[in-house]
Amino acid sequence: MPLTAATLQDALGAAADEASRLAPFLNDLDGWDGCDCDTGSNAAHTLAALAQAARSLDSAASFAGALEVIAETGVTKSVGHIGVILTGIFAGWAHSVAHVNGPMTPVALRRMFRESIPADTASASYSSAIDDMLAGARRELDELGETLPDDLDVISRFSMQAQIGLVEATDDATGRIDAGGAVLALVLTCLDSAARKDPTMLESFAQMLADLASRSGAAPSPQAPPPGRDFTVDIVWQGSVEEFHQLTQRLQALGARMSIVGGVDLFGLGTWRIHGDTSAPIAAVPRCGRTIRFQVSDARPDADIGVDDLQDEGLSHRGVRLLERRPVRRVERASVIACTRAPGLVEDLARAGAVVFLNPHPEDAVGLWQAAVQSSTGVALILPCDDASRRLAVSVASLIPPVEDGVPGLVVAESHDDLAVLAISEKCAPLFVPQPGGREVARQMLAMLHERAGQATAHSLTVAVPPEVDLHEAMAQAIDQVRAFSPNRWRLLLNHDDNGPMVAATIRQMLAFDVTTDVEIHDGGQPGPTLIQGLRQ
Repeated sequence: MPLTAATLQDALGAAADEASRLAPFLNDLDGWDGCDCDTGSNAAHTLAALAQAARSLDSAASFAGALEVIAETGVTKSVGHIGVILTGIFAGWAHSVAHVNGPMTPVALRRMFRESIPADTASASYSSAIDDMLAGARRELDELGETLPDDLDVISRFSMQAQIGLVEATDDATGRIDAGGAVLALVLTCLDSAARKDPTMLESFAQMLADLASRSGAAPSPQAPPPGRDFTVDIVWQGSVEEFHQLTQRLQALGARMSIVGGVDLFGLGTWRIHGDTSAPIAAVPRCGRTIRFQVSDARPDADIGVDDLQDEGLSHRGVRLLERRPVRRVERASVIACTRAPGLVEDLARAGAVVFLNPHPEDAVGLWQAAVQSSTGVALILPCDDASRRLAVSVASLIPPVEDGVPGLVVAESHDDLAVLAISEKCAPLFVPQPGGREVARQMLAMLHERAGQATAHSLTVAVPPEVDLHEAMAQAIDQVRAFSPNRWRLLLNHDDNGPMVAATIRQMLAFDVTTDVEIHDGGQPGPTLIQGLRQ
């Protein structure tokens, strides 16, 4: 039976289902040496998005055409480094068979599997395990020489050798299995299984993982993330190849760890996805081309990564015992999405635990939707910073189905400015997900978010300083309005145009007689007016 889009539909559907079930195990594998314990979750979200894209195609469509659609989807909807790596692999395959209009042949498949990610369109921080797995699988095909097996045999040989590479890459001393390598092996096994219509391969794969995990029963020992990688940045960007090289060179100069995937059209313009870890997220804002999405989160907002004491002893999958001990997992917190026009607030919002979108616009709808559907409880809170972002948030919320009657999937908060977004983020983002977690606690999570957001709104007041009047007079009027609120904390968010030192000195002078007043000053850099906020504890 020839390979078609239906093959990829079956393969990615199975991979998404397996990844969602294996996510706790894969996350456990990613809990070593300062890693962030989320490869399994990110792989599950990525494969679900790719599977959905494949299902949208006619099952009789060409295999090559389906690969192109899958790669394009991954640019905007993949999650984490593993998502970009998988997208890059699919992009390399799509690039190698772009000329194939009819059915796939063994020759085309061998060329596809030997293809690396095109240097002008992508790069990725592969682990040594993934590098070795791909290199070994390619050598297996090269050693066939002039022999021309059928297409199913080509897939099986490549998949099997990749699994052997995973086994060889597993540390004999610690029993550590590379999480990204395990995801890649899973995807290739699902492709082999779909092509041969043999689901028993997935059972054999689960047994292989169990055998590898049994080499050592010790749990991973979480460590602090590497210095200089405090934040995770996701960028979707458009520009020319020359601009792309300028951007990546600047990001490399920042010391960012990056995974990049994208594609170039016939006119030399392309769209790229850049996923990086850096300590200076605002320095990573592109200065050329067109930025479609700029998203920032704390590299480890769930600083507590440890053994899941509420999990039943061990983990099983397909009747196979994967772990005899309780898995390591990251503590789940509320899903809060913060919109802001103030670059100077991005780090504060991310440290509070929010997923931050800088300068959101209509094309950010995909990113906002993706951030919302990643909520483990099915409930997320989005914080608009102005009327435009509120309209965008409402439109995205309409696309997310409710968890159950009376429990919307995305709640739009009553925030209307950047400082209100910060106040609500600080109250809501640190909330722990009630245990046992999952959609069973969605209603409880919703009530907690409503309560905390309401408290933040009731205990804060933000006043804009009109830019068109005398600064001293405008500041005095704004301060009088906030003072009437009887706050015990003050915040000043400086805009892009005002003289920051003078404005800061003015507010300190006006509040100098109140010895109990604490003024927190942020150089926001937003295009709108300077904001003054009063907070009551």
